[in-house]
Amino acid sequence: MEDVLKKEKAYQEVLTKLKKMPDDPKLNSQIAVFYVQREQLDKAMPISEKMPDDVDLNRAFGIHYLGKNQMEKALKISEKMPDDIELNTEFALTYLKTAKIKEALPYSEKVMAKDPENESGLLPKLHTQIGLAYAMQLQRKPGDANLAKNAEMHFKKVVDMYPKSDEYEHAQYYLGVTYMLNKQYDKATEVLEKLVNHATNEQMKLSANSALQRLKQLATEGETDN
Repeated sequence: MEDVLKKEKAYQEVLTKLKKMPDDPKLNSQIAVFYVQREQLDKAMPISEKMPDDVDLNRAFGIHYLGKNQMEKALKISEKMPDDIELNTEFALTYLKTAKIKEALPYSEKVMAKDPENESGLLPKLHTQIGLAYAMQLQRKPGDANLAKNAEMHFKKVVDMYPKSDEYEHAQYYLGVTYMLNKQYDKATEVLEKLVNHATNEQMKLSANSALQRLKQLATEGETDN
């Protein structure tokens, strides 16, 4: 709710300034971005036609088209700004939502190459979602060493490099589950127990604890089989 109010306040401020300076390029770009975000494309499009190379406006349109699954339109915009970190991230995340890892990787690799220090703050989410896509495939193909390795690599990137990110605890949980899927029960237990003891998110603690209970069950079943 707070974010909505902030955006509305910013929108009204831009509108007020635009009345005083109707020809200001920056203000026109800003208001057009707001129009796109509000799905008022009929208002945004005339401005875009006057400012075809405006990066912020093109990015807003690209993200809008991705959200509507209008890939052809989104790709045309991507061709105009192939190195844009935000847009490439959105392309990668869009493909990952439907488990299209092969299509997502070229975009994620561009982001990682362009922003190695994570100045954008987008890398933790990107690594988590790539790892999750591999883990979901591992769930369907148990024992696939390559899928397990790739999932582990991306989750560990977040755990090792971005401990202050919002993705940190999620990545730990998914890492533990990946180890469990790959029958690396000792590693899974270590990760999940640490999460239970140190997670700040109560729901995450509950999820980790539930996974630990499942681990104990699997370990018992393994001993019975032997």
